[in-house]
Amino acid sequence: MDIGMANRTLHRTCPAWIGKAAATILTGLALLASPAAFAKPHVPASAQVVGTVVGGRYGWNPFHAGNDMHREARGVFSRRFYLSTTGGRNADGIYAMRFHTGRELREVFKRGARAGRLVSGPMSASAGNVIFRVPRDGWYTVGFDPAAGTYFIRPRVEEKMKIKSFQVNGFVHDREGATEWFDGRRTRPAEKWDEWAPGHEFTRRPDGSWSITLPLSSTGGHEKNGVYQCLFSANHNSDWGYGGIIGQPGRLAAGNGYDSRVGHIGESAVVFRVVKDGEYTITVQPYLCRYTITPSVEYFRGQEFQVNGDVVEDPWNPASPSHRMAQDARGNWTKQLHLTPNGGSLGNGTYTMNFSIDGNWALDSIGFGGAWGRTWHSDPQEWNLLFRVEREGDYLVTLDPAKGTFSFEPGVRPLTNVESLQISGNFPELAMDGSGGWNPTDPGHDMASLDGRRYTKELNLAGGVVYEYKYTANRAGWAWSLVDYPYDGYRRLAPHGNPPALRFECPDSGLYRFSADVESGEYSVNFIRLR
Repeated sequence: MDIGMANRTLHRTCPAWIGKAAATILTGLALLASPAAFAKPHVPASAQVVGTVVGGRYGWNPFHAGNDMHREARGVFSRRFYLSTTGGRNADGIYAMRFHTGRELREVFKRGARAGRLVSGPMSASAGNVIFRVPRDGWYTVGFDPAAGTYFIRPRVEEKMKIKSFQVNGFVHDREGATEWFDGRRTRPAEKWDEWAPGHEFTRRPDGSWSITLPLSSTGGHEKNGVYQCLFSANHNSDWGYGGIIGQPGRLAAGNGYDSRVGHIGESAVVFRVVKDGEYTITVQPYLCRYTITPSVEYFRGQEFQVNGDVVEDPWNPASPSHRMAQDARGNWTKQLHLTPNGGSLGNGTYTMNFSIDGNWALDSIGFGGAWGRTWHSDPQEWNLLFRVEREGDYLVTLDPAKGTFSFEPGVRPLTNVESLQISGNFPELAMDGSGGWNPTDPGHDMASLDGRRYTKELNLAGGVVYEYKYTANRAGWAWSLVDYPYDGYRRLAPHGNPPALRFECPDSGLYRFSADVESGEYSVNFIRLR
């Protein structure tokens, strides 16, 4: 008799409860007997660990091959790191990390309810980064088993799970500074985004929630229009952070610090608009990933997308009608662009673009993080899309917000790597470029490199003068600029947005070498010799 017949016989001849129990046993035996029961769990082709354990410009970027882990036996991946009691974001030996598979943003694994466990899939939005302190300097092995949803760190470390303090950081602090600074141990972000600033502290309430009251204005915020952006942090560590989920007011995404944002299109800062001046109370339940703001404020719906850049008229105004995309039956957003081999802002067929949400920069731009065809949202290491066309025609650009992908039909030639670096600024030697030293496409701005990673240029400077400068890449003008971003709390070059120029106060007249490392983001100015 086969198992299916035995099941039917039991239901006819036995009492109901006995039949159900026996049927359950027989069904289990059937599953065990099937070939699928003994199939090996799927092991992804690659796995990545990202975070402050890696460091550098690409530390949180799963697309970067430098974050790959080594595949071991039984589907476990591992990676060794030298970690220090003076390392980590706050130079206190506390590190943050999470895992990915397949170099894919959507395949993310974050901290579970207890040490050693991970959360993936839809529930990962409410899970945070793995946070731990190392007891001593040395080599540590990080292991990751995607099939089991587990991780380990050896030798043993002190994992951090309890929230002891809570902060709000961002443009909700209208009166605070916007300049990055160094405190003797670490680079600190601009005061508005500094998780250690005293005015950022929440008060813990008896019910376990946290609250803070702030003066907000209809003429306040980053662009003085009443639109505010902020992120929350726990224990003065922005990598133990919380951001917003677009279109879902009151819900938080965990693991979202300024530098450690996950990069999904649907996750951004907490963004809202104030229409009446007054005192506003923000209350957060971090373990539930929920927040409220009273009195009520306005939120963006996150329901429309735009294309920006020199592919459209009025290039960098996302509210312009010429930027609007249309939604198709599959939920994707499309726009037809007419492009030519002599078009673009440089007139050579090289174009620059990105995407925006709801016709406003408040929800930040959408570009790519180093992998063409896949998007990256709201991170200092997010690039604009840079590409070249070789024939005139109509090109259909498609954005899939759900999958985090974009495409062109017909295809274009992507420009995804730094192939050259230029320096621009108020330098006397560059003043003949037609823009007083600020024309990055002039050949005189090119820097020298032996390895395609580290670039240098020597310039004669005058003592007592304050010089301002920026780096740009690929002779593409301001399409790809590299400047030290003031809000992320790291002294390194980043490509996102258009932050203020770098400054160098020259002590003595002479020859100076400007250096920039496009991989690590390190930069410096060194004295060579007196005139």
